Amino acid sequence: MNNEKAYVGNSDQLLKARRITFRDGMAEGIKAIELQNNSGLFATCIEDQCLNIYDFSYKGINFAFQTKNGLVSNHYFNGGVNEFSYYWPAGMLYTCGLANVGEPNVDGGVYHPQHGRIGMTSASNVSIDYLDNGVMVKGTVKDALFCGHNLELKRSIKFPKNGKEITFKDEIVNLEPTAEEFMYMYHFNFGYPLLSPNARMVKGEGKIIDVIGTATHPEDCSKVTAPHIEKTEEVYLHTATPDSDGFGYVALINDELKLGAYVKYKMDTLPYLVEWKNFISHDYAMGIEPTNCYILGRNKERLNGTLPKIDGYGTLTYEVTLGVLDGEEEIKNFEKKFK
Repeated sequence: MNNEKAYVGNSDQLLKARRITFRDGMAEGIKAIELQNNSGLFATCIEDQCLNIYDFSYKGINFAFQTKNGLVSNHYFNGGVNEFSYYWPAGMLYTCGLANVGEPNVDGGVYHPQHGRIGMTSASNVSIDYLDNGVMVKGTVKDALFCGHNLELKRSIKFPKNGKEITFKDEIVNLEPTAEEFMYMYHFNFGYPLLSPNARMVKGEGKIIDVIGTATHPEDCSKVTAPHIEKTEEVYLHTATPDSDGFGYVALINDELKLGAYVKYKMDTLPYLVEWKNFISHDYAMGIEPTNCYILGRNKERLNGTLPKIDGYGTLTYEVTLGVLDGEEEIKNFEKKFK
């Protein structure tokens, strides 16, 4: 019997998309969607936070970094100076923008919190559609200011029935007639046990900029160390050369676990890659972050000549894939992209 459906009475045995609501602590009331497939891929998509991905694991092995805050409801979000570290949950993907990416700043008399507001904004019109080869989660998130900008993020997330890739296809729409400055970043956050001294970052050649000036050896940016107690971090901005289809690639590979995770991103709208190394005890994380800016903050970005714009009534499209590498052969085949 070749028809897989004949073997099950409930399709959740093959592919699960389950709506849940958190009921404890500072996560109380958060709406989310649990996604799980037969390949061992598991993710939690947070409806109340831009359809971000919080939990992410493969065959029971955690890949995501989660802060000591845990999952925090956007009811606690106020965006004030120095508040980011109190409410930021991290998770596998935290979306940054749309008015600001980088440090908090005042621009044109308007205060912009660290990494903007979009990541803590609830999605509307959220839908779950079952396809032959997976499930599609869709939703819309607004970033708007009275007598100011009016931007809309239309997000689609494809989760496979069989496979190890999650694909994000997003549109940013300017609902005003005049061009608007904006910033956008996919803040992927990797943690233990995938992230350990047995891991390394792999990417193509390109320019490396030490964004915050704390690195003593920027050429060692791909190396991973054990946790340490000094409260220091490193942030690099990378350029790369796209492949024939216009995509850039980067991966975190753990040779001991024989596992890796890669990010594939369309470089026409995401020309830069930020690498965040935060190898601090209990805050042990590595960020791999495709972006359209230098993450300097809105006002410094303009002075740097790197603050992007979207045309009046314009639409920009983005495509990013988060995938898993399982075993030495898949890892070797991925690394061939850079040789």
